[in-house]
Amino acid sequence: MSRLAVSTDFLRDFDRLESRMKRKLEEIVHKFAQLTPEELRRDKGLNLEPYKGSADPKARTVRFDRNHRGIVMDIGDGETFVLTRVLPHEAAERWMANNTFKVNAATGTPELIDLGAITSKANQITDTSSGGEAKRLFADRRERDFTNLGVEAELVPALMMLTSQDQLSGLIGHFPEGQAEAIIALSGDDTVDDIYKALAGAIHGEVDTDDIVAALETPASMARFYVVEGQDELQKMLSQPLAMWRVFLHPSQRHLAYRESYSGPARVTGGAGTGKTVVAMHRAKALADRLDRPVGKPILFTTFSRNLAQAIEADLRSLGGSDLLDVVDVLNVDQLAYRVVQEAEGKAPSVADSKYCQKLAKQVVEERGIFEEFSGEFLINEWEQVVLAADCRSRADYFAVSRAGRGIPLSRRKRAVVWKAIEDFERALNEAGARTHPQLAAAAAGYLALRDIKPYQHVVVDEAQDLHETQWRLLRAIVAEGPDDLFIVGDSHQRIYDRRSSLSKVGIKVVGRSSKLKLNYRTTHEIMSWSLAMLGEADTSADQPGPGFDDLDGGSDTHTFAGYHSLRSGPEPELGGFTTAAEHDDAVVARVRAWIDEGVDPIEVGIAARTGKSLDRVGAALTGQGVTVCRLPQKDLPNKEGVRLGTMHRMKGLEYQRVIVVDADDAKVPLAWTMTDRDSDPVQHAVDLEMEKCLLYVAATRARDGLYITWTGTPSRFLGP
Repeated sequence: MSRLAVSTDFLRDFDRLESRMKRKLEEIVHKFAQLTPEELRRDKGLNLEPYKGSADPKARTVRFDRNHRGIVMDIGDGETFVLTRVLPHEAAERWMANNTFKVNAATGTPELIDLGAITSKANQITDTSSGGEAKRLFADRRERDFTNLGVEAELVPALMMLTSQDQLSGLIGHFPEGQAEAIIALSGDDTVDDIYKALAGAIHGEVDTDDIVAALETPASMARFYVVEGQDELQKMLSQPLAMWRVFLHPSQRHLAYRESYSGPARVTGGAGTGKTVVAMHRAKALADRLDRPVGKPILFTTFSRNLAQAIEADLRSLGGSDLLDVVDVLNVDQLAYRVVQEAEGKAPSVADSKYCQKLAKQVVEERGIFEEFSGEFLINEWEQVVLAADCRSRADYFAVSRAGRGIPLSRRKRAVVWKAIEDFERALNEAGARTHPQLAAAAAGYLALRDIKPYQHVVVDEAQDLHETQWRLLRAIVAEGPDDLFIVGDSHQRIYDRRSSLSKVGIKVVGRSSKLKLNYRTTHEIMSWSLAMLGEADTSADQPGPGFDDLDGGSDTHTFAGYHSLRSGPEPELGGFTTAAEHDDAVVARVRAWIDEGVDPIEVGIAARTGKSLDRVGAALTGQGVTVCRLPQKDLPNKEGVRLGTMHRMKGLEYQRVIVVDADDAKVPLAWTMTDRDSDPVQHAVDLEMEKCLLYVAATRARDGLYITWTGTPSRFLGP
């Protein structure tokens, strides 16, 4: 039988095909796993043949319909085949004319590289640069630093000429990913030794560049190529190609995920699309693989939202099958708190939702006659962000606690007034027999503190930026302190709730165990650049601006985007304004239909909106034109058909091939009723504005290949002039 390897690019191409073409290609692919090399070459239906104009003599084509070709590499021993791309005829010919398949002499990993395109782009950039006295980006590096890390020697001189990160961003997507990682690392401040350590999984001693078969077996090759073991595995891969390539790791990610051990809690940050969740999932698998006779589910994987937890569970199943889920408990943090409290109290707790709390808080300030000075909204924020966050249990605790970051200063007299109102609010909740999610987390942490044996050996935390201080105390209490106790990933630029926590204050010490991912594997350079430009810096228009972006441990993160690059290119995001809602919805329907006609699977189209009412209207327009939709959240989401519709909050942690952000007008983005009045609390107003901007950033960066933003009337102020 032949040996078969599949590239992640092939899986992406396959995933984009319409169902009829997928079935045809699937039949062809199965032949590679079923037939001997000689049978493959003789198979007339397969039509495996060299391409005369190929830059690589190993390249072969497979013609599976009138308009598309599969590109196959016949390598090494003549018994191993690598499925690399599926492209329209002309695009396939161009690809074969320029790309070669080789083993990197430094890293020992297989690569597909278009040297001509890189050289041409590099020359274009350097020819148009200002030159002069501008400092070179790599002035402090030596050429051998690049070549020792696997960068093509003939490309290094052009790299040494670059003078800015913008120039590098325009070039980096043309490099193979392993080389790109090394270049980006060298553009930062890390020492060469540290870079070597970060890429240790990809660096080898003596490399046999002729042995491509051996190269496919290296751990680092898994970033791009996967050797298929048997028909069952192949079928699984073809039935869910998106899930498969989403869980592949890149060298710098592998270094973090499969590190032998961390001496304590570890933290990984990075912008949207850098693969934080993938790293977290692989860390869970690495910990699971090391368990000795596990009982129950000793590993907890937790995240903020229920639908994200569901998506992660599906991806973990793709990564490690049912065996992995037998030892990993996947729960969103509210489910976790609910479960702990229910077990401790012997009954299901009643949860107070936000609308109930807002109504109750308004009632309290009115009954106390302080509504002209303090709103119900202020009371809830003060309670959640100060009282609960600092675990204030008495008037004395509240008077002693710092209120840093709160916009309205409080004298001792005013603190006394607010404390009385908070006591009334808590009493009313108690009389109703209800608790909020932060309260449940606080209660769960208290119960767990009394237990000598903790429920879990390891905890992996995703979307860390949105967790409340009480939830962090819960997570600290649910696992014993020690090596590999907590593995935490997040990004403050994707914070969509006003929750700023300091890990160190709740006993989670990550000093010396923090890492940052800088390479975007999801979104194109164009989408990433637009999203970052829109996000910009923290709002400074208020008299007292908000706290800005942080490092998830109380410090600032002003340089998050330094050295942040994407490896993929595509069309610029498209923005469209309309006069009426009907015109707007017709345009959305037309765009969705056009994408589907192109071959985009409807489940790979995401439509995000700030409000549920917008989704109701757009969803009705789509279904009225025969387009199936699936409204988030949904149980068993991977098996549901239809275009995905979700609020910006629901889109968190998900990704789609194409995304439309609808109703991005200035009344909804930012959403007027969520904004604190600027005159009453300028700091909270600035914070609210940042959260709204982060929501748009999150929605836009769900897109891998195409982004369309629409509105009616006046566009959002975040969209620029």
